Amino acid sequence: MPKNKALVSLVAALGLILMAGLGVLVWGLQKQANDPTFKFFKKTSVPNTAASASESAKNPTLNFSIPLPPSYRISSVDAEGSRLFLHITNELNQDRVLVLDAATGAVIRRFKFHTKP
Repeated sequence: MPKNKALVSLVAALGLILMAGLGVLVWGLQKQANDPTFKFFKKTSVPNTAASASESAKNPTLNFSIPLPPSYRISSVDAEGSRLFLHITNELNQDRVLVLDAATGAVIRRFKFHTKP
């Protein structure tokens, strides 16, 4: 008989945890319906472009690092408005174009060119 009471207690506790989880899920869905920017978990590894823009406005000497694939080099840079266009190439004449936000240094688009076989 004691084993049955332990099992009933375990099932009841798991049921309470399940109900609490469903309650949090419904609450989160309701919060996000009212505020589309609401997030349960905020990513800290990826910088927010709005926050980065405000940081760069406060600190105009803020440096950005733009990773290039191995063996690639920048062959030309063009600017249009608040965007930078980097044309990069390697020894095999494989070309790519990176479109960057000049204020934040964030990569907006990547274009890779290749020939059809």
